[in-house]
Amino acid sequence: MAGQGQGRGRTWRGKDADERRDIRRRQLIDAGIELFGTKGYAATSVKAICDEAGLTERYFYENFRDREALLKAVYEILIRDAAVAVLEKMNEVDGDADAMMKAGLATFARHVASNPKRARIQQLEVVGVSDRIEEVRRGAIHAFADLIADTSQRFGAPDHREGVDLDVMAIGLVGLVNEQLIDFVRGELDVDIERLIENQASAFTALSGVILPAERPGRK
Repeated sequence: MAGQGQGRGRTWRGKDADERRDIRRRQLIDAGIELFGTKGYAATSVKAICDEAGLTERYFYENFRDREALLKAVYEILIRDAAVAVLEKMNEVDGDADAMMKAGLATFARHVASNPKRARIQQLEVVGVSDRIEEVRRGAIHAFADLIADTSQRFGAPDHREGVDLDVMAIGLVGLVNEQLIDFVRGELDVDIERLIENQASAFTALSGVILPAERPGRK
């Protein structure tokens, strides 16, 4: 192995220092998902995370300033994964505004419900932690609202019409979906995931009748 990894430090089992740091970071993130998603953020210590990851606290602080920084990283990964899934599904039915929105709603709901640990973190554990986490959470909510507004504008929705503001309606739909999913994750809605999706799709159908023009591409 002489000369391997020159200029980037020593190698270990074929991996250089940067690769090993990336692996340890992934281990810590996986541990965060496991513990935040089962025990909860408030009940999870740095030591517990390190024990779950099989690493010492030295490696935790090499990657994250504190527990909150790990929670932020975990949440951003979960939201990114959900957003990628939503956009992929919406693109499959591109050309029909109603179908695109309903596909996005259904994909997001199924994505959240498919993994209880991730669902708990994404919908519950990040709420009320700190101003920093709230800023990230609100940013994600507004990003989804922007997706609804931008898609609606593609199909002719104006910013304002007859006292209706597109941005207000878009954030309202995201709030509706988010609150329903929170209660669903908590087990407080007596419906299965398909029935939940039907309700969310119905809400968008009502909304689209207000914000989208009656004559538009893809409308039956």
